[in-house]
Amino acid sequence: MKIKGLSQTIAAWKLLLSSLPRGVVAFVIAVAGLSVGLPLALFVIGLPILVGMLAACEKILGVDRRMVAAWESCGEYPSGSPRIGLPDSRAELVQGGLKSWISSLGNVQRYRNLAYGIGQFPVSILAFVLAIVIPATALALLLSPVAELISSRIFSFNLFEQDLIMKWLFPDLSSFQRSWFNTGLGVLLLMATPFLFRKLGQCYAAWIRWISGALSHT
Repeated sequence: MKIKGLSQTIAAWKLLLSSLPRGVVAFVIAVAGLSVGLPLALFVIGLPILVGMLAACEKILGVDRRMVAAWESCGEYPSGSPRIGLPDSRAELVQGGLKSWISSLGNVQRYRNLAYGIGQFPVSILAFVLAIVIPATALALLLSPVAELISSRIFSFNLFEQDLIMKWLFPDLSSFQRSWFNTGLGVLLLMATPFLFRKLGQCYAAWIRWISGALSHT
């Protein structure tokens, strides 16, 4: 069970980290497609651009849904790097005519893909930042005594001597002794990190299900 829990934690961490590239790509495609396609839609030329943009966002959302489904079903990250290909989009643009483009643009589900393309950007930034900040903060807290020794002996500066909270909590302790309190916090955060990553993974999965209009597999 411990190995499985660790595997789920690592898989959730990878899922959060990998969300940023997809968020950036989807956002660029959505914004570029709207910026170019909407003005040109008056001359019909923009219709296939808008259709292609919606199809591209759908493909990226599909990748996200597969990755989330794989993680939720077995707690593992899908092996290999998912490729975002657009064969259906190309066929739709080449074979479809004006009627097909209008029909595609009238599909309400397609606009969920557009909402994903725009909304995934801030969500992926938040997911990526938390995936980096949580372990980095735990490591920084754990190394507080080392940082205090380096600061006091090399730079003649005591990190925790003038800290108001530390002075209130531990008025009689030295700066080095106070640094061990941070180490204790770092141990607690490190122990809580697997739980936090799994919960963040569940929140990310809930976002993907909601924006795509899909129900949970559970």
